[in-house]
Amino acid sequence: MEFIVTCMPGLAPLLTKELTHLGLAATEQGGAAVTVTGSADTALRICMWSRIAERVLLPINTVKGDPFDVLPTLLEDMDWAYWGERGLPVHWVVEHGRFVKGDHRISRQRLMNMQPSHLGVQRTPQDALCLRVVLNKDSAALYVDLSGDTLQRRGYRLASGAAPIRETLAAAMLWALEWPLALEQAPVLVDPFCGSGTLLIEAAGMALHHAPGLLREHHGFQAWPAVSEADWQALVSEAEQQRLSSRPGLSIQGFDSEHSAIQAAQENAHRAGVGDAISFARRQLADLNRDDFVAEQGFVVTNPPWGERLEEQEQAGWLYYALGRTLARYASQWQVLMVASQAEVLDRVGMQMEDSWRVKNGPFQVYLRRLTPLTRPLAMPLQAMGELAFEVPPEAQPMVNRLRKNSRQLRRWLEQSGTQAYRLYDRDLPEFNITVDVYGDAVLVNEFAPPKTISEAVAKQRRSWALMAVRAALGVHREQVFIRTRRQQKGTEQYEKVSQAGEFRVVEEGRARVLVNLKDYLDTGLFLDHRPIRLFFSEGIVRGKRFLNLFGYTGVATLQAALGGARRSITVDTSKKYLDWASNNLAANGIALAQHQMVRADVISWLYECRDEFDVIFCDPPTFSNSTGRKDFSVQNDHVALIEKCMQHLHSDGVLYFSCNFRRFQLDDSIAEHFEVEDITRWSIPPDFARNNKIHYCFAIRHKS
Repeated sequence: MEFIVTCMPGLAPLLTKELTHLGLAATEQGGAAVTVTGSADTALRICMWSRIAERVLLPINTVKGDPFDVLPTLLEDMDWAYWGERGLPVHWVVEHGRFVKGDHRISRQRLMNMQPSHLGVQRTPQDALCLRVVLNKDSAALYVDLSGDTLQRRGYRLASGAAPIRETLAAAMLWALEWPLALEQAPVLVDPFCGSGTLLIEAAGMALHHAPGLLREHHGFQAWPAVSEADWQALVSEAEQQRLSSRPGLSIQGFDSEHSAIQAAQENAHRAGVGDAISFARRQLADLNRDDFVAEQGFVVTNPPWGERLEEQEQAGWLYYALGRTLARYASQWQVLMVASQAEVLDRVGMQMEDSWRVKNGPFQVYLRRLTPLTRPLAMPLQAMGELAFEVPPEAQPMVNRLRKNSRQLRRWLEQSGTQAYRLYDRDLPEFNITVDVYGDAVLVNEFAPPKTISEAVAKQRRSWALMAVRAALGVHREQVFIRTRRQQKGTEQYEKVSQAGEFRVVEEGRARVLVNLKDYLDTGLFLDHRPIRLFFSEGIVRGKRFLNLFGYTGVATLQAALGGARRSITVDTSKKYLDWASNNLAANGIALAQHQMVRADVISWLYECRDEFDVIFCDPPTFSNSTGRKDFSVQNDHVALIEKCMQHLHSDGVLYFSCNFRRFQLDDSIAEHFEVEDITRWSIPPDFARNNKIHYCFAIRHKS
């Protein structure tokens, strides 16, 4: 006999591999089915042991022609006396192929009218004769469904997470990773986004030889006269004898940031009989470390959040990026299998692709990739050291000399701090009215308007000399240098686009990976002068505390606070684009977003409506901004009301860190009268801004005891 074993479209090669491993002669038949030749015992073994198969079908008849015209002919070869021997009602399922129009319910009703009336009809597949009819453009086929209900329903997944993965797809991912074939060598598996635990439960079942068919109570072959209850019970006894309670060296770990997901996974694992074989822990990706990947070699299989909306897909891409960096650091010799609904999201992971599969998962097209982590050593940022890349005119030499001098002064600090983004030059020489900021292997030059006494021609020539000096001293090509023209900003002009490139690059700040954009906006997404206060947040001062980031911009302060162990945070800004950027920053570092809320609102209005209390508040308002519905904001004129409102939301033992970049700023005396004020400006200015001690002001403000 020949059986048709179906699977999710795209999984036929993996199903063939699994069935061959079971000792069966399997041949691919398209991307969603495999043919197997054998006896009734063969069909029973597939129902008992296959984890990838969806259904096991026994072909009865195939008729060429118009599918609706040939329905009566289709049933002519059906031996109703044989198949109705056990008196079970018929459960009909009709599939209309891609080019077949019409309602499948009408086709099903026609078939029901053609069957012997004494057999009856049943809507559910349990304890029924399950017949499946497939209508294609020029043919119709009739099968007995020996599986009954789909084999992917194991019965253990009563609790599920936000986006549970199908059991059969989970098993296919494990076969793509060749987990069942490597159990003797490296039975170590980790899922950093385990959700309701399906991948790990399937992995444990494979490792402990637990037959999935033992978890099912009903099977379609129970209507087949060729199969007796004794036949099935013999297979049940054989499968139970092969079950293992443990396996030497087996280590299966699952992590998730949600408590509800971990609880669901534990419940599902115990229902599946593998609860003792899997270790679950509530941890986000950012908290994983070398102790979670202690084996020299092992396997990672995971289904990270995909995201359906565009901004969610962008966050998902950066989360995959974070996973790639985590595995490169802690599991560089491991093998990885990941799934995503967008190939572009998987591209972000930054690993070597070994193999790939495209699978139809309901309405989604999903992509499986087998990957190997790639280690990337941290590159030192550009410095003006060594020989010039090319000769410069004498007029540019003073600029070259100053770049070299500044590099010498900053070199040791850069090596010790690991900083990749820093200011190299800050309008040190009157004739070169620019700043030079280094972002890894790229340079941002900010040009400021010259005094009115300098002609446009002279300013243009000096600009050319300055750019020559930058390129020669740092040894960079033109495409590595980005240029901005700065002018006095009004309102929300810092948020306005100057380009549409949409290109992000990553620089490291302490433990954080920060996304910067050197093309699209006037500001890059990272205020370099606030580096010390952000790193301070990452060092544990906010551990277990509630953190509020006002005028949050791209949320880098929130990111550092999250890495520093903040229990929860709220980031408030008026710009959706920048809040999305902040979410991407968190995702790129493996921070779960559930505990870190992004609020698009006017800060002043939000403070009046907020009812929460915080332990640490970081408030870095603009010098000036105009707003709809209320008067324009000026940090000098309005900081008293802003600080007082912040203090109303600050816990009695909390700290408000208030900062601003207005060079003539003076803190109002009334603030010191009502609160304890500590001027931490000098401490908060980093070495690369030491030449400009008025780049910002910073105060730590507390309630008086």
